[in-house]
Amino acid sequence: MTGVPFMKGPFSLPSKEAKEAEKKKRAAIARVKKWVEQHMPPEYLEDRKCVVDVSEVQCGDPNCAPIDTIVRLIFPNECGTVFGVPCEAHEVEEEDILSMMPPDEYFAKWAAGEKAEWPLPPEPPDPGEIPDVELRFKVGDRVQCCIARGPDGWAPGVVVSLWYRAPMWPTGQYAPYQIKLDGHDSLIFAPQDKDNCIKACP
Repeated sequence: MTGVPFMKGPFSLPSKEAKEAEKKKRAAIARVKKWVEQHMPPEYLEDRKCVVDVSEVQCGDPNCAPIDTIVRLIFPNECGTVFGVPCEAHEVEEEDILSMMPPDEYFAKWAAGEKAEWPLPPEPPDPGEIPDVELRFKVGDRVQCCIARGPDGWAPGVVVSLWYRAPMWPTGQYAPYQIKLDGHDSLIFAPQDKDNCIKACP
């Protein structure tokens, strides 16, 4: 009987190196999970009141680390939090976890079904001084704003405030105008006081 030659398919067994890498990853994730559990009130681990999940996630942002270690503290009623350390699990130090852990009172809130936010949002930067520049338009003036390219990319509206600033903009950054466009409830801002950005209605 003629033997059938072995045909290598699209799937193959993992190499020794791949197995070792996976073993190292699992051990590192288990270590991080142990640190998390050690730095949280133990009563929330009883009867799985809180589930601790640790994983590595590939980050698609080119400005961040390629792999993040993500920690999830999961309570019933969609309560809990998620935080991350910008490195692979084997690079995480216990101090990294300790610095990210929520205070004990947050665990009590989540266990009670309260959706308390953690980590806390960053403090807004100091606004800085408003530019000492005279603008062409005042509040209430009818204007046209460039919202798209081409001759049909202009939309009419009214100026509702001067020197607009979003809460998290860097210190000293302002936009000359905030505008409410006709037929829209939302507001936009004009980043420059120039005719190619904002101009008077005819």
